[in-house]
Amino acid sequence: MRSVFLALCLASVTASAATILGFGAEVDYYNPTASGDFNYKTTQTHFGSDEESGYQVGIYFEHPAPLIPNLRVDLTPEISFSGLDGATVSKVSLDQVDITPYYELVDNVIDLDIGMTFKVLEGKIEGTDNQSFKEVIPMGYLGVGITPPLSPLSLEGSMKYMEYNGDSLTDARIKASWKIAQGFAAQAGYRYESLQISDHFNINADTTFQGPFVGLNYRF
Repeated sequence: MRSVFLALCLASVTASAATILGFGAEVDYYNPTASGDFNYKTTQTHFGSDEESGYQVGIYFEHPAPLIPNLRVDLTPEISFSGLDGATVSKVSLDQVDITPYYELVDNVIDLDIGMTFKVLEGKIEGTDNQSFKEVIPMGYLGVGITPPLSPLSLEGSMKYMEYNGDSLTDARIKASWKIAQGFAAQAGYRYESLQISDHFNINADTTFQGPFVGLNYRF
């Protein structure tokens, strides 16, 4: 009886490890719109709902090792938005890399992750004056997912947020995925980014970037 009990315990641990160990990748076509004001040093840019297109890529790795966080990396390559600096047309280009160590608190029908994101924000401004900057901004991270049993549909959302001395930075996404083959799913969602910065990093901004995305994901 003791040996049977031990075997059942080992099987349970093995099954648990198998459900925790995982890898995923996704790529989306992203169609954001910029609105508001983005001022850097002497350059002042006003966006009049400029719509652009680009793509975003995400990968993650999860493991059963205790205390060591899982890792997610999101990349949004350079997307450029046009605006006005007085009567002159200016262009703001932003490149984002989000590095997120996180812990998985729940992993069954409901998935719950919590961690910290280090957003590497690199920008280039072209207009009256040509400027460039690069900042690393720490943000809190929360991820939630729901996958009904035996359903090909799953819903997911994530929030990255930072607030300090009246400044705030938000990067939120919500999406639905539909399984189309073993490990593969089509997905569609919406992303919302808000920058409220007052005279930090030489930036004064009240800017919103938001728009839909569609793509594919693979999970192992």
